[in-house]
Amino acid sequence: MKLNKKLTTLQVQDTEIITYEEKIHHLADQMISIDLVDDEEKNYAVFQDVLAKIK
Repeated sequence: MKLNKKLTTLQVQDTEIITYEEKIHHLADQMISIDLVDDEEKNYAVFQDVLAKIK
């Protein structure tokens, strides 16, 4: 029972990692320039799908 639960957890995590990698890869392929000093809001809008919310 514990192994089945662990396997299910790992499968869910694997799916999340693959989805995240696809999003990151798509952004990297676009070679988007970012301004780390002045365009915080613009950068967030571009990268919001791959950024985690700060808790």
